[in-house]
Amino acid sequence: MHLDELKRLDRRLSNNDSLLQKRHRETFSAWLEEKVKTQASTISVSNTLKWLARGPREESMSYSGYVINGIRFHTKDAEKSRQNSSVSIKAETMCRSSARDNTQVIGKISYYGIIRDIILLDYNTFRVPIFRCDWANIVNCVKVDDEFTLVNLHEGLSQFEKDPFILASHAEQVFYSRDSDTSSWYVILQAPPRGFHELEIYDETTCTPLTPLDVSRLDIDADVED
Repeated sequence: MHLDELKRLDRRLSNNDSLLQKRHRETFSAWLEEKVKTQASTISVSNTLKWLARGPREESMSYSGYVINGIRFHTKDAEKSRQNSSVSIKAETMCRSSARDNTQVIGKISYYGIIRDIILLDYNTFRVPIFRCDWANIVNCVKVDDEFTLVNLHEGLSQFEKDPFILASHAEQVFYSRDSDTSSWYVILQAPPRGFHELEIYDETTCTPLTPLDVSRLDIDADVED
């Protein structure tokens, strides 16, 4: 709905998907808040949507660990021997249609990273966990070799500095196995589900709350709530 409105307001966006997605990210939060306010007087709007449109409280808690979808995640600084901070996510993005065609199309791409912060956004009646991650550069630091996907976790981590957040519910856990003692490349291995119970989210030894965070300083993209 928001994308359609943007294209109606600016015809250039119908032929420029990259600009359309950029405009969508920049204006979605304000658009949603205004849309909910306008429609709430005429149609039934769920309380969840109302709170999402208002945005989270300015102060949220950060955690060193979190259990979601039966998987335990840790921040990089909190983990010891286990690789519970290694994550992957599949997301739609603009990419070339083929090696010979530079036409930009929307496609699904896998991203690989390391969890730096675990933040619980507080929407008053419910909470939404998000991960702030360092992401490998998908152009130069991810490759396929002998049917194995490898990632370089030592270079190019600044590509997504302005867009580091993902919903915790969308994260997939992976393992990184170093190609050799001197290599910067790691083989990506899929992590099997471990079946942790959701109540372990507040385990006192691994999920102790850290410091409160000022959400207004996080510069969270509107897509986090989309």
